[in-house]
Amino acid sequence: MGLLVYPLIQGREAGWPAWTYLMMAASVVAAGLLAGWSRRRGLRGQGTLIETSIFRHRGYSAGLACIVVFFAGMAGTLLTLTVYLQFGEHFSAIHAGLTLAPFAAGSAVGAVLAATVLVPRLGRGTLQVAAVLMAAGTWWLRGIIGAHGLATSSAELIPAQVVLGAGIGMLISPLFDFILASVRDHEVGSASGVLNAVQQLASAIGVAAIGTVFFSTLSRSGFTAAISRSLEIELGVAGVLVLLAFALPRRPRDPDEPVTEPAPETAPAAGTEAAVRHYVDTNRR
Repeated sequence: MGLLVYPLIQGREAGWPAWTYLMMAASVVAAGLLAGWSRRRGLRGQGTLIETSIFRHRGYSAGLACIVVFFAGMAGTLLTLTVYLQFGEHFSAIHAGLTLAPFAAGSAVGAVLAATVLVPRLGRGTLQVAAVLMAAGTWWLRGIIGAHGLATSSAELIPAQVVLGAGIGMLISPLFDFILASVRDHEVGSASGVLNAVQQLASAIGVAAIGTVFFSTLSRSGFTAAISRSLEIELGVAGVLVLLAFALPRRPRDPDEPVTEPAPETAPAAGTEAAVRHYVDTNRR
């Protein structure tokens, strides 16, 4: 992770020298070595840093993709919006922070709606409704900034931010529960740890990647074009999330209802009747 994140963060300022590409390539090799080491230890019955079996669950792998796309897009968009407000609109740090406060209000409303109304009725459809709301809020925000440019006021940004924030809260609140519904009980600890680590990695990647696009556009076309390009990327993020949600479990994980574990492999008791009973019971399970 360090080999990947460091060059992404420092590469643009350093002019993307050869060492940045070498480090990113080395990160792929390091990930392969970690996977191979973990698999060998697992086959020998030894403890591993990560339960590699979690990646064999389609819903979990799709969930990891959701985490990467969502947190990369959100972190990069919030960073570039803050830069736009402070250096484009010349807002103070406090003014810029208060301008973005409707995100938090919208997120709180969206999270409550998801937990109390939408998830019990729609299941994973909640995530797709949330992604559509994110897209609508992002499109609205882009339209307002495109129309008013650097003369955009804080008040004009409030409605679009509330809609975008509601979509974010509606998605992030149940997302981890949907992803963890794909794994077995003994895999939950490892699966949860990987999700949290990937969340942090995705945020760093989003800041680096979307930040690079923002500053590259800024140097050519100015602040309004730069923030518009960042918001266009967030629109694409919302569309990808709608599609990825189809691969997630239909219902979120209920911590009070453990997942049925596969039956342990035990030798049948002596006698033909006992052996047949063991065979039938094992296959039924």
